[in-house]
This record gives sequence, structure tokens and C-alpha cells, in this order.
Amino acid sequence: MFDVILPIAGVWVNIGIIALVGLLIGFVSGLFGVGGGFLMTPILIFLGVPPSIAVATGSAQLVASASFGTAIAYRKGLIDRTLSIYLLIGAMIGTGLGISIFNLLNKMGRLDHFVAVAYVVLLGLVGGFMLKESLGAVNATSTTDDDRPTENAIQRWLSRQGFQKEFPKFGITLSLPPLLIISITIGLIGTVLGVGGGFMFVPALIYLFRLPTRAAVAASQVQILVTMIVATVLHAVYNHAIDVVLALPLILGGVFGAHLGALLGRIVGGARFRLALALLILGVALRFLYALARTLFEPSSSEPATPIPLSALPSWEGWVALVAQNNSLFYGLATMIIAILAGFGASILLHRD
Repeated sequence: MFDVILPIAGVWVNIGIIALVGLLIGFVSGLFGVGGGFLMTPILIFLGVPPSIAVATGSAQLVASASFGTAIAYRKGLIDRTLSIYLLIGAMIGTGLGISIFNLLNKMGRLDHFVAVAYVVLLGLVGGFMLKESLGAVNATSTTDDDRPTENAIQRWLSRQGFQKEFPKFGITLSLPPLLIISITIGLIGTVLGVGGGFMFVPALIYLFRLPTRAAVAASQVQILVTMIVATVLHAVYNHAIDVVLALPLILGGVFGAHLGALLGRIVGGARFRLALALLILGVALRFLYALARTLFEPSSSEPATPIPLSALPSWEGWVALVAQNNSLFYGLATMIIAILAGFGASILLHRD
């Protein structure tokens, strides 16, 4: 029941399960402000969706959840426009580079292995660092709703670099070159892995530049929204890897999950907020490590999937596949607009102030 064949991915999925995945990812996005792609891409892969489709289609769901989060952050006055512009300049450069690398790895047949190894390394490093700091903060003192982490050597070194720019809204002065370099790097990695980059972006802004936790979350939502809009269209045009039948239940589940996550986020303190995120990140890293270990002892005997003939698809799915193939720009733009409308529309209907 509720099983459908995905016209682009060419695999059977249960729409109810996919909607629940979207709900979970939206919840994580609303609570932590990290997009949730670092969970969504692995889960879709574990459910049998090809990695290239999981990465590309995940970008559409991230557009919806980030639209919701951006609308909420704007109403709360947490978005600094100048800071967002600097971050987006770097992120857009990284997104363009990331699409090129994604295409190269996909053509070489190395995308699956690269995604798995990259998740283990990146999530392990980020989660381990966050776990160490947040445990110390929780044990050391009571925390406020938007506390900053303790100063560290890297942050002090970055604060002494040139091209300083003051951001009075948050009471900080930042060196622009390191900020742009980190933004480019995260934009590149996020696009290749289909994760939005929030799980790296939020910790980087908090621990390297000492942004308040909620301000870092708001900046992350803006960055995810814009870069994933671009990534969704580019994936549709150049890779034909966006599956709208997969994207729709992810989007609908995601916006409601984001609402629930935002509600809970009101009562989670800053240090405990970071501790919960660290544990979640490490859990996903361990799951990928387990999957990699299995491949060493259980060689895969599966053969590359062959495209499903249009005649084998239901008529409406055949039409979707034709549009995706012959009108890829329209297809990508339509998917992106649906995601934006779902996110911003939900933020109004659910009356999140």
C-alpha cells in the first residue's frame, strides 16, 4: 500500500515512509537549523534510492525546510543582511564548483564510495569536536537560550587576521577572507553531498567566529535556502537527477516537521542544543561507518540499474519523466517553486512568529 515507482530513480518506494522521513528531516531542520540533509541523504540511500538521485532530490526538500526556517528567523530579527551577503557570495562559488565535481564523480562511477567516506570523515570530525565542547559547557555552568561557546585558539587566531568587518547586530568583528573561504568550502562540500552544509556551517559560525547560537542557525537557514535553490535547478538541468515524485512527500513532511522542531527549539538551551546536535551527527557517522565496514566483508553482487522504459510507467509518471528529460529547466524551476511555496506557505499557515 502506498508503494510507487519513482520515474527518475527507477526504484519502488513507500510514499508513507518517505513522508515520515521528510517529517524527521524537517524536525531536525527546525530544531537545529542545519537543513537536515546530512540525515536525509543517508536515509534515502539506505531505503534503496540511488545516491545521485538522493543527493539531487534532497536539495528540493532542503529548499522547503530552509524557506520555513528563513521566514521564522526573519520575523525574529535574527538575520543580518550584510553577513548573509558575504556568506552567500562564498556559498554560491562553492555551489558551482560542487556541481562540477558531482558531475565528474558521477561519470567516473565513484560517487557512491565518495559520499560514504566523506560522511564518515566529516560527520565524525564535526560531531566529535561539538561533543567535547558542549559536554564541557553543560557541566561547567548553567546556560542561557543563546549563549556562545568558550573562546578557543583557532577563533583567537582568526580574529587577528586582516580585512576586519564589524557586525554591530551581534557585537562581533570578523575577518572576511577566512569567512569567505569557509563559506566556499562548505558550499562545495554541501552541494556534492546534497546536505545544504548546515551541519558544518552552524558549528563553524559558532566555534570559529563566536556567533550566538540562534544567529548562526538563522545565517545557516539563509545560506541553505539560496544555495539549494541553485543546486536544485542545476541538478535538474545538468544531471536529470531530480525526482519530483520523491521530492513531494519529502517536502510536505518536512514543512510540518520544521514547525514541530521550531516549537521545541524555544525551550532548548544553547549548550544542550549543541550537545543534542553533536550526538545526532555522530550517530549518522557511525551508521555510515558500519555500512562501509560491511562492504569490505560482503562484496556487492548487484549490477548497475538499467533505465525503466517509459511504457512501463503509469501514464502520469511517464509524462513526468518526459518533462524532466526534454524540459529540464522548466522541470527544475517548477520543483524549486513548489518547495519555496510549501516552506513559506507553511510558516504563514502555522502562525509561527
